[in-house]
Amino acid sequence: MMRKMTGEDNQQNVEDMLVDIAYALDQSAIVAITDRTGKITYVNELFTKMSQYKAEELIGASHAIINSGYHSKEFFKHMWATIGRGNIWHGEIRNRAKDGSFYWVDTKIVPFLNDKGIPNRYISIRYDITERKLMEEKIRKDAEVYRKIVEENRDLSYNDQLTTLLNRHAFSKTLRASLEGKKRSSVGLVYLNIDRLRNVNDSFGQDSGDYVLSIVAKRLKKALSADDIIGRISGDEFAFTLTQAKNEEEAERMTEDIKASLEQPISIKGEIYTISTSCGIALFPKHAKTVSELMMKSEKALHYVQEHGRGTYKMYEPGTATKTLERILLENELGKSVQLGNFTLEYQPKMNLSRKTLSGVEALVRWNHPDLGRIPPDKFIPLAEETKIILPLGEWILREACKQANEWKRQGHAPFRIAVNMSAVQLEAPDIVQTIKRILDEEDLGPEYIEIELTESSFADRDEMQSTIQQIRNLGIQVAIDDFGTGYSTFSYIKELPADALKIDRSFVKDIDVNENSRAIVKAIVTLADTAGLNVIAEGIETEEQAKILRSLGCREGQGYFFSKPMPPEDCEFMFSKSVEYE
Repeated sequence: MMRKMTGEDNQQNVEDMLVDIAYALDQSAIVAITDRTGKITYVNELFTKMSQYKAEELIGASHAIINSGYHSKEFFKHMWATIGRGNIWHGEIRNRAKDGSFYWVDTKIVPFLNDKGIPNRYISIRYDITERKLMEEKIRKDAEVYRKIVEENRDLSYNDQLTTLLNRHAFSKTLRASLEGKKRSSVGLVYLNIDRLRNVNDSFGQDSGDYVLSIVAKRLKKALSADDIIGRISGDEFAFTLTQAKNEEEAERMTEDIKASLEQPISIKGEIYTISTSCGIALFPKHAKTVSELMMKSEKALHYVQEHGRGTYKMYEPGTATKTLERILLENELGKSVQLGNFTLEYQPKMNLSRKTLSGVEALVRWNHPDLGRIPPDKFIPLAEETKIILPLGEWILREACKQANEWKRQGHAPFRIAVNMSAVQLEAPDIVQTIKRILDEEDLGPEYIEIELTESSFADRDEMQSTIQQIRNLGIQVAIDDFGTGYSTFSYIKELPADALKIDRSFVKDIDVNENSRAIVKAIVTLADTAGLNVIAEGIETEEQAKILRSLGCREGQGYFFSKPMPPEDCEFMFSKSVEYE
């Protein structure tokens, strides 16, 4: 066989080659030979080093001498049955050395057969995998700690902390799970807005507005059944299901009753205040067959109510004009502004918390309309995503960031990454990877200068998105998960994450100096990320104390108003040589 494989006809050459192969194997693997009963007849030097037994102690003994007691009798019974039939057995075994320490080996046992096809000896070839197994165990333990902390403090990542209701992400996820598999049964979804809540804040103070929100949350819990799902979607907006509504008439009647219970007078600082609410209703599956569509249509019905005077409710009707004048205006101007160049980028520095030096910047888009003035991102980004204008806008943002990176390179500044946010809508575009590569090529910028920031839901929702994210990483671009921790993440999801960094959501940072649970969550995330080889960035740092605590918990980088607010590129440059003074 060796002659055929090597082309050698000389017997001596073949024997020499066999000796060389045996030597190479002996130097790289733990080798032992046993007779058919399992008695050891040969061990190499690596075996003695690993087991800490001398060769004379091992020869004549069985492998029971290094049995750790970790594996069951059935494990070894199956192994012997396999090699007893003349088949090769392959598996991972934990053994015990002479001093009592444990080590893991990847083991392959090869039976040698006599002329009757019966095994008469076995050779085992093992490789030390102790380090890998210890790492796997550490990941498992860290993940279990993280899971327990998140489970015990679910309010921190799953619920709105003011009202204890589900936050928007959790509400959507819970609603999706609830509707899964439902074919015929009708479920109503109501979007509810507290009309002009800012009047309460202006008249009585911000804390009074929070008090009204908490009262509304309590009244919703009391008015709805145990089967209903309730969430606080945004500042003054709630959403809830009507699981007992079989048709439009019942949904409207129930909404009217709930409105009446919510609008009972509230005592605020000794004064009586009566709130007004507006509601939009949509039915599953009559109006929508998916959660995202159901939420969108109930929200559209709410917009219709707000446009037509507020204070009442509206059932979704196909074809109903639900856009407010402000929305129509913004939508019309949004597309034109991309072409006319009414957008600019500001950059918020990211700091290395240990060295107290700049580690990168995040590019943030700003819309400065010549007539409407400065329009906040939370108004135009969702609209851009819904209308798909985010696609050309996203291309412009990436290209502009690349140009700025080249400009800073030209000025001689030390290289660092510019983080660019990307929405799930962009990620779904079939040519997104090619678009990114094309922009990098056209701007002549290396991928190491760019980091893409994606929301956590981009990783968790669709398998094809994860494939796209990995393709982006294959270009050499680093990928970070923005707002990490706001959704519940399983161990397997975190371990297999196609990402390079996690950005801890600001909700865990804002009270980290007074809330032990927030510190525990951050520590668990940092520990798990370290084990998985991910960088950790904290956002929303506003005080020196927060920066100190995050650094002590092992967080490497941070950004927030404590370091700097987002700035135009020319104002940002003073940060390039700046160190932050805190101990």
